Amino acid sequence: MANNQHSLRQAYRQARRTLSASQQTEHAKQATQLFIESDFLTNAQHIAIFLSQDGELATQLLIEHLWQNNRQVYLPIILNNGELGFALYDAKTKLTPNKFNMLEPSKPQYIEPKQLDLIIMPLTCFDTAGNRIGMGGGYYDKTLSFKNKQPTKISPLLVGWAHQCQKTDQIKTHDWDIPLNAVITEVNLYRFNP
Repeated sequence: MANNQHSLRQAYRQARRTLSASQQTEHAKQATQLFIESDFLTNAQHIAIFLSQDGELATQLLIEHLWQNNRQVYLPIILNNGELGFALYDAKTKLTPNKFNMLEPSKPQYIEPKQLDLIIMPLTCFDTAGNRIGMGGGYYDKTLSFKNKQPTKISPLLVGWAHQCQKTDQIKTHDWDIPLNAVITEVNLYRFNP
């Protein structure tokens, strides 16, 4: 497969869409269990996550686990400057669709990404070096550009959330790409040294 971001994005989106509802449910259970067994919650109180769609590894089970364990959960919201803010999200939060028809808190008071301990990030595919391809808007890369200075020392920790079928051999990177610290799938927890 050509290492072209557009073709990779299309191929891996299609791969995750072909999973059955029962596979999706099972993968979400297994990935959530791997998250619970990891050390990610040891020092993480403020955690951003996303609402899954389009065949993405489901996040609802993990969100409920975070709520039950008294973690502050945040959802990304698209700001006018093309970056993301992160708005507090709980079971009572009213959601409305944004310009991409993705749900966001309707009256968000958002925090800066540096105030988060952990961001669980969507992706279309990832490689064994911790590189990811998102949906093409570059929102996470723009928002997290400050991490390029010291990717392992500056909060938040970045964890990809994906099906195992979204793993690829190698992704060609650009200077502005922000690498992941880890990826969780239904079968493995990958850790990287960006």
